[in-house]
Amino acid sequence: YYKGMYAEFMIIRRLAYHAYRDNERYLAMMRNLPEDFRFTEFDSVWSYKSAPVHKRDIQVDIFARAKPGDYSMIGEVKNRPKVKFTYPEAVEFKEKAGILMELEKVDKAVLFVFSKGGFTKEAMDFMETEKIAYTKDRAWVDEKKTI
Repeated sequence: YYKGMYAEFMIIRRLAYHAYRDNERYLAMMRNLPEDFRFTEFDSVWSYKSAPVHKRDIQVDIFARAKPGDYSMIGEVKNRPKVKFTYPEAVEFKEKAGILMELEKVDKAVLFVFSKGGFTKEAMDFMETEKIAYTKDRAWVDEKKTI
C-alpha cells in the first residue's frame, strides 16, 4: 500500500514540476502517446476519488487537469515489482477514466499506466488498441533521478 502511495506521489510530483520542463526526456519514457502530445504545466495534479450518483465509487490514482486545448492526463499506478499489469486491470482503468472524464467534463485526455512489474501481452495489446500510454520506466518513481 505504502509503496503504491509513494509511487503515486512521485509521479504526481514529476507531472506537476518536472515533465513540462524536460519534454523530450519524459516523452522518451512513455510508449503509445499521441503524436501531438506534449507535457504541459497542468492546472492541478492529484489523486482522484468520487462517489457518482447511481454508480459505484471510483478512485483514479492520478488526474492532471490541463488548460483548455492541452491534454489532461489520467493515470493508473502499479508499483508491484514482480506482478504484471493485466488485461482486466486495463479494462477497469479505462472504464474508471471514462467516468472521471464525464464527471469532470474533460474532452481531451491521455490515459496512462505506470507498472513497475511490466505488462501482460493482452494488456499491452488492449492499451495499444485503445490508445492508452504506458511505461515501466523506474525513473518516474526513483527519487535519485530528480531533475
